Amino acid sequence: MRRTGPIELQFDPEIEKTARAIRKATREAQASRGRALLGGTPDCQGQSSATMEEEQDPPVHVPPVPQPQRRTLGDYGRRDHDALANQGFQPANPVSFDIKNTVLSALKENPYSGSESQCPNLHLSHFYEACDYT
Repeated sequence: MRRTGPIELQFDPEIEKTARAIRKATREAQASRGRALLGGTPDCQGQSSATMEEEQDPPVHVPPVPQPQRRTLGDYGRRDHDALANQGFQPANPVSFDIKNTVLSALKENPYSGSESQCPNLHLSHFYEACDYT
């Protein structure tokens, strides 16, 4: 089912327990509907619904846990008590790769200084050519 618009999802620390309770409630509701369709006696239906209410667990309502504030790029360089905050930072998906010596030498031959006389677009075109050596 597709929904339109933003939806605020709540965090449920005991998701399995909640799912079991929901499955149990739907299973019992389907069973009671099936018994009603088969033409059970009114006494049995009243008795089964009373026992169903006793057996059913109350819905679990846990207040949502506040999510940590999203960090910005400036937060990683901020000092906390004379220590950099990003010393323990690890990338989410660390990737190791090798750069060939021909690519390194081609990049060292044409460094970009950022001066006004140097065209950044021309430098990028040389950079792309150097990276095509791989």
